[in-house]
Amino acid sequence: MTGRRRRCPALFFLFLLGLPGAAASAAPGSITSVRRDVVVTQALPGRVVAVLADVRLAARVSGDVVVWGGKVSFAPGGSVAGDLLVFGGTIEPPPAGTLPVEGRVATPGSLLRLYLSEMRRAPWEGASVGPSVLGGLHLIALAAWLAVALVLLYFCASPLARAAMSAEDDWSGALAAGALGVLTLFLAAGAALSLLPSALAIPIALVSAAFAVVAKVFGMAALFLLLGQRVVKSMAPARRPVAVAAGFAVLGGLSLVPFLGALVWSVASIVAVGVALLSRFGTPRFRIAVS
Repeated sequence: MTGRRRRCPALFFLFLLGLPGAAASAAPGSITSVRRDVVVTQALPGRVVAVLADVRLAARVSGDVVVWGGKVSFAPGGSVAGDLLVFGGTIEPPPAGTLPVEGRVATPGSLLRLYLSEMRRAPWEGASVGPSVLGGLHLIALAAWLAVALVLLYFCASPLARAAMSAEDDWSGALAAGALGVLTLFLAAGAALSLLPSALAIPIALVSAAFAVVAKVFGMAALFLLLGQRVVKSMAPARRPVAVAAGFAVLGGLSLVPFLGALVWSVASIVAVGVALLSRFGTPRFRIAVS
């Protein structure tokens, strides 16, 4: 008989273990919100945790205030006795100019803001910047994607090829795995920020965000390679750089089409995460014969 030795990334299983906790209620006297803005108008004995939502403080919060991808603002009378931690968001000080926070004030993950804004904005919603600025940033971002994909191909040619092959065999599975993976990462981060002490919750949230970004980058490079191999009609190793460039040209060109491009790129991003997870970042599968 034969068996497979699976070596899935340990971090992903840690996030799966954290998933049941995401459904748990917050501690008494605390507020946990996902995609719903929070306004504190009465003294709160616990903490405030908001994911992809803004927080307005008009009263005292005795615990920490943790915001993931949102803005924190202060009204007269609003204060924080614990720590104020904002991931990928902004802090708007009160008119007096001094933050009424007795604990630490930290805003880690400035690069995370771009990732969170992409996840938060629906493809049919307009951007907040002008079309010329947005177009220039889009082209710069696409150039960066091509450069990163070629670097990954140079150092990880075989894993990318295996990941591309796995995507070609199971597109629907990659899409489902990507959607589940992204949801799991955000729920695990939200559960950690809501239920765990700040000293433990912050590293878990940052690691989950970093893992999501790495999975997306690796998976997108594999998709470039897969699409390009179909365009150049060759799977030869010597043709892989050309294939990556061709696949990037197809997907990057589609991303420039109004409305449709944003939708295609969003779906491709989810599939990319699924490709990275299902292929275990291109790790080869070993078969062990048992006599």
